[in-house]
Amino acid sequence: MNLALANKDDRATLLILSIVLGVAATAFLDVVNYLQHIVLDKPLTRYEFIGRWVIYMTDGVFSHESIKTAEPRKGELLLGWFGHYAIGVGFALLMLVFTGLRWIQKPSFMPAFIVGFATCSIPFFLMYPGMGYGVAGLHTPNPAMLQSKVLLSHFIFSVGLYAAGWLLSRRIQDACNE
Repeated sequence: MNLALANKDDRATLLILSIVLGVAATAFLDVVNYLQHIVLDKPLTRYEFIGRWVIYMTDGVFSHESIKTAEPRKGELLLGWFGHYAIGVGFALLMLVFTGLRWIQKPSFMPAFIVGFATCSIPFFLMYPGMGYGVAGLHTPNPAMLQSKVLLSHFIFSVGLYAAGWLLSRRIQDACNE
């Protein structure tokens, strides 16, 4: 489906579905991450660093030696969390733009997986270098750990995206049958 060729109703539907799917998949990721934190003592993601990085971009600073040592900025945690969910919505929109609205009628895992895997390139090649971690986190003490965290998180997001699509599809079918 080409978003530019879609009629207004299709675009509105795409946006609404993207918000629902993206927020649900991101919330699923957050729940799984929190459970990993409790059970496995895995550190939680520090969203304030993402917010800090974005805020510095408004000042024209796009890369840091280390975002962790950059001066904290007001509102960075809130912006980091908002950005986290907005990115999830964007990833859901990306998938729906390529699959079209027919995906929600019969969700399949592969499109969600492809989006999850392909979007690993964003932290590897944009966020991490800009935050001072190097390409794919190669300037960190344990790049393999960081890389596996990204791959696992994006896979979990994919599962959440598929599950949200499946549940939403059932809900829509039930509503149509009433």
